Amino acid sequence: MDKLVFSFNDVPVILIIFQSLLFAILLLIVKVGKRQANIFLAFFLLAIGLDALDAMIYWSPSIKHVYLSDHIHIFYCLKFSVYLAAPTLYFYVKSLLYADYVFSRKDVVHFIPLFLFPVMIAALYASLGEEGRELGITQFGLLYGNPVYQVHLWVRNILYVGYGVACLILLLRYKEELKQRYSNIEKIDMFWLMMLVGGFLMIWVWVFISYLITLFSSSMWLGNVIGISGNIFNAIFVNALVVYSMAHVTIGYVLEPVEDKTEVKEPESIDPGIMDKLNHIMLERELFLDPDLTLEQLAEITGISARKISSAINRTGKQNFFDYINNFRVKKAVDILTRSFAQNASKSSAKLSMLDVMADAGFNSKSTFYRAFKKMTNMTPTEYQDQAARAAKPAP
Repeated sequence: MDKLVFSFNDVPVILIIFQSLLFAILLLIVKVGKRQANIFLAFFLLAIGLDALDAMIYWSPSIKHVYLSDHIHIFYCLKFSVYLAAPTLYFYVKSLLYADYVFSRKDVVHFIPLFLFPVMIAALYASLGEEGRELGITQFGLLYGNPVYQVHLWVRNILYVGYGVACLILLLRYKEELKQRYSNIEKIDMFWLMMLVGGFLMIWVWVFISYLITLFSSSMWLGNVIGISGNIFNAIFVNALVVYSMAHVTIGYVLEPVEDKTEVKEPESIDPGIMDKLNHIMLERELFLDPDLTLEQLAEITGISARKISSAINRTGKQNFFDYINNFRVKKAVDILTRSFAQNASKSSAKLSMLDVMADAGFNSKSTFYRAFKKMTNMTPTEYQDQAARAAKPAP
């Protein structure tokens, strides 16, 4: 009687398979968060689970002997999973970041490799021949040395790494877009999403390295060790991704266009008077003391379009809206610290609480306050406070 034999190395792969399929079904059933994001995440997990199943079948002689002797097509057709997994993670991240994003027909281009998968299978079958197809599931060298299969492996690794990088770029671009519109982005918690995407990217780079080691050297054991460790990390990040998705219905702000979408070009020249007017209003009314001041609010107050303000700050001030507002806040903090020591030089209790200084200057995040202060003055608020104390101390 034929029996399935699993090794310890199969445990993380089995976990990935069952957990991914279970979580995918759960995401399609529950009505929590944005439906579109859940669907993309479900398909990503489904593809990851099938990819893990493909890997386990590839390396398990007992599974192939028991189940695939009469069903060899399963062995080859499961390899489509990567063509689904890579783009669906990208669209999951995009759907989570941009609450108004809707999948459109132009996005279908990302799934062209998936649509071309049957062509690749047909070419692989033709190159192997009927006998080669049967031997290929057990003789690794025969399949691994096939040029069509090598193309598949290269495309597989490039897609995983490429879309992982694209997800990170998407996250960084979103953060920069926020800085163009908001003076406070601490409400947006992208740390865990960044860590998860970075984790998957690290795994895929890890697997790509194992492939290159196996391809260009005879160190099969090193490639196997890297592959096994990649499976373990994959299981960990699959669980973390699902927990994150359940805990974060949405990331934060909905980024709407600041003006009519037909107005796509920035003006060729910027009126220098715009910056003068902005600086005057900011200082006169101290608008920067509002921790949640936005570009749209400033446009309404000044009567200048949001697009013109943004262009003036970017091109004349050489900074984004976030940094522009925080520079005023840092100057206010410096003024508070300087005046405090000038007025209380002889008092031992002259030092102010940094949390009070932070709040009085318009900041509501300690990390942002310290980072902006250091960037502008080349010292931390505490260092500046100590310097101001020494300068205000009367000479003996």
